[in-house]
Amino acid sequence: MKRTIGILLWLAGHAINLLVLLAGAVYLFGAVIWMHAPLLGALVTGAPMALPALGLAWLCTRFGKRLRDDAPAPARSPAKRWLLAGVGPVAIGACAMVVRSGVKEYECQAGRSRNGDGQLEAQRNGFERVCPGDLERFDVGFLPDAIATRKLAFTPVDLRHTPFTLLEGLGSRAEKVGDVRSRLYRGFRTPDGHRLTLFEQDMSADGSTSWRDPKDEPERINGLPARLVVLEDPSGKAVSLLSWKEGRRDYQLWIDANLVREPLRDRLFALAASLPHAAPACPNEPPPRPVDEPMPKVLSAAQLDAMMDRSKRPCK
Repeated sequence: MKRTIGILLWLAGHAINLLVLLAGAVYLFGAVIWMHAPLLGALVTGAPMALPALGLAWLCTRFGKRLRDDAPAPARSPAKRWLLAGVGPVAIGACAMVVRSGVKEYECQAGRSRNGDGQLEAQRNGFERVCPGDLERFDVGFLPDAIATRKLAFTPVDLRHTPFTLLEGLGSRAEKVGDVRSRLYRGFRTPDGHRLTLFEQDMSADGSTSWRDPKDEPERINGLPARLVVLEDPSGKAVSLLSWKEGRRDYQLWIDANLVREPLRDRLFALAASLPHAAPACPNEPPPRPVDEPMPKVLSAAQLDAMMDRSKRPCK
């Protein structure tokens, strides 16, 4: 019986290690590849979640092997004692960090639910208070331009004769819509240290379409309707997002600052207005039907198939 328990514990420890490895790979793939988070930031965020499971796996394999082999406990050297004395508090601290961050995120989301719609708060204060997790999607991890723009399905807007050339380039990141690389993020750093990101999507390349409520677009970029959204979390971290459309090109430009608190609004709008006209990837695309109302919340199977079927599009 003792040997059986030992074998089960030993196997359980290795199974936990394997599951942690698979979960870590899926997490890193989703965070870095899908969500474009920086690799170092994803590792720092994921390590506290993995340490408790790895500690449990170590205990299972250690005690399982001892019970399986029916061996007495070996005498520990002073170095091992110091090592265990250091690993224990680290594991406890990691567990506390995971629990604390989860509780804070839950309290923040629950508080937002009680306070109602953030649109009213934005109208009152000029910005919307959000939770830390709501700003994570704006932390994009960039690659060298030559790698990121490889096999891109459209020609990005030319920035050579714009004020963007005065900023420090941080790289780029491409993203697929379906199987088409029709989205591109480009990162910059301003002289005062702010991080700026330009996003563009050529919807003629992937055949997608979008609807924007004119009531939500009181701003103007070269005469085009635009929307400015300012978000701030409880720690003071903020993102100001300016978005607009020019033909079939969808633009977003955001900076890691609260434009209500910092005088950067004119600079952000000037950068947006400096963008030249973009050439669509599919100039002979039939113009999409005008959308006078939001898309339905539920699509039928036939509608989904029609959206995904690109065989009849002039540009593939």
